[in-house]
Amino acid sequence: MKTLHILNGDATLAVFKQTSFDGDILVWREILAEGPVSHTDLWATRAKWICSTFNENEVNYQKNVLEEVKRLKNIEIYDELILWFEYDLVCQINLIYILSVLREVNAPNLSIQLICPDRFDGIPNFRGLGELNAVQLTQLYPNREKLTTNDLNLAGKAWDLYVANNPEDLQTFLQSDFGKLPLLEKALTAHLLRFPNPATQLNYIEDTLLAIIKSGITNRMAIHEAFWLKESLFGSTDLQINQLLDKLQANGFIKEGILH
Repeated sequence: MKTLHILNGDATLAVFKQTSFDGDILVWREILAEGPVSHTDLWATRAKWICSTFNENEVNYQKNVLEEVKRLKNIEIYDELILWFEYDLVCQINLIYILSVLREVNAPNLSIQLICPDRFDGIPNFRGLGELNAVQLTQLYPNREKLTTNDLNLAGKAWDLYVANNPEDLQTFLQSDFGKLPLLEKALTAHLLRFPNPATQLNYIEDTLLAIIKSGITNRMAIHEAFWLKESLFGSTDLQINQLLDKLQANGFIKEGILH
């Protein structure tokens, strides 16, 4: 049996390499939950945004991201596909894109299985697969879920709605039966909180960051930690939070010089 493991990032890859799992590995390195997305010219749009926003080199983006993405086109050569993802918004949006692609693949005998924990016994404030060791990662394997056509269709619909970016339609979609993708419901609920409040033009994440600062925490690393402990569901990286802090400061919501 020919197996492909799709990992949610390099932190998981570092641990995965220490296990005894057989099969090929594809590492997903995009953050589709941030920045522009579309049904047309998606990857040209992403490359332009990632490289300009994060000062990424186009050659590196091609090698580290797009070469891995292209491998999804040859998925029919595998008998078994195992997705290793996490519960947060960033991972879930990446996941629904991948599943939307798999929905269109002509491989009726392909077994698609998902490993997606939102907790791990003995680890309080579980952050994700990358903080596990090889033994702990291996323990997740027996609990993998085999996805059905209905699951792929649900993910495809979720991706379409995410691209359309209409909060009312997303709110309606949340009434769906999420089947074997229950964490997607929580992630999309969190996504709705990213839409701005019409009265203030600030969203929930920005309000939360301002509240953290108002409580007396002004060190950036301490702000990152305080936000993660309260709102891990968003999956925000330090870089993403720093960008939001800079935006809030530039727009006058945070006094110059208060952050350090």
